[in-house]
Amino acid sequence: MRWDGWIHHGRTNLAAAALCAATAALAAGCGDDTDGSAGASSGGDVGADGVGCMDARSHDALFSFVDPAWCAVAVHETDEDVGFASVTWGRHGGPMFVRSGADGAAEIVRLTPPDGASGALTAARAEVDAGAPADAFLGGQAVDLPFFDWTAISWTSAFPDTRGELLLIEGGAVAQRYEVNGFFAATAVEGRLLHTGLSPLGDPAAGSSGLYAAESCGAAGQDARLVPEGDAGCAEPAAVAAWGDSSGPVVADRRGNVFAVLSSADGSQQARGFAAGAIARGAGPTEGDVLFTLPGGGMSLAALAPEQGAPGVVVFQPTDPETYEALAPVAVAFRDDGGRAQADGSPAPLLELATAGTSLSLVADEANRLWIGGPRPGGGFLFAVVVRR
Repeated sequence: MRWDGWIHHGRTNLAAAALCAATAALAAGCGDDTDGSAGASSGGDVGADGVGCMDARSHDALFSFVDPAWCAVAVHETDEDVGFASVTWGRHGGPMFVRSGADGAAEIVRLTPPDGASGALTAARAEVDAGAPADAFLGGQAVDLPFFDWTAISWTSAFPDTRGELLLIEGGAVAQRYEVNGFFAATAVEGRLLHTGLSPLGDPAAGSSGLYAAESCGAAGQDARLVPEGDAGCAEPAAVAAWGDSSGPVVADRRGNVFAVLSSADGSQQARGFAAGAIARGAGPTEGDVLFTLPGGGMSLAALAPEQGAPGVVVFQPTDPETYEALAPVAVAFRDDGGRAQADGSPAPLLELATAGTSLSLVADEANRLWIGGPRPGGGFLFAVVVRR
């Protein structure tokens, strides 16, 4: 089950532009897709990590690059039913997602990449008794936390009663559960869980739409938890910043910068960036920096950290404000200098969808590469691993 019915989703129409100029901040130069076979290029066309770019035909059933500063370096497939789940990057070294299992259980699916630039992902499935009410909706996301070996999932009641729980899974069972209202999406930095929703952990009452934080308390195997329970060295779960009227996606890059997109009732959505130092464990409330404001809504969000002098990149797939249909993803560069995560330019088109309205999964891996996933026309699910040239 999914619970996105109470959230306003939308999308935006973005005009095409001269991309090499509009996205100059994203990469040092522009080039063309490789020609020849659908495998890796045999010429000198390589990504930033030195791996050969694949021919565009390896992924053109799903998308093509509008911005020539990017290329695919690997393509993998799976026959798993990913559906509309929000894919995250797991500690096993591959994509992961959660879906409804039998008798109300939650099934966490982990996909492990093969050796080489192409091939099938290996799936491992684990069912968890979530203990959710029969009329509740399973959250669309499973998130491996970088502490206590926990995996976070959630459920919420049907609108207008948006009370629910965050569940922390360890060893295949629920280790901790916390009441929360409108829990929507989560990410984590060392020692801190961050989520979008309507309340902090432990509070079942609906409050303001915003970004919330809860800190790791105790130690692994020694009363590990996300609330202080009298521990003066651990802060109470609280709001980081409140904006918008409904929840949206949140992600962290590998340097600990955090990005969230929340929608407003007027049909707009605003993305904010929170620099690592301002969002780390122990940090107080902060408004963050506005990266962009667009019409509509959207679900899929990923962030690549700045590296080797190049800016970071936030990639987002918006949805149309009238039809709620998925649009082509856009990218915006950012800098995390001076304790702030600020946009370095405006959002520009990154991809063209092969089939209009295709919802994509966007997730960054530990190597700072972007994975773009979506349904294959003939069935199954395709992931393209892409980098800046």
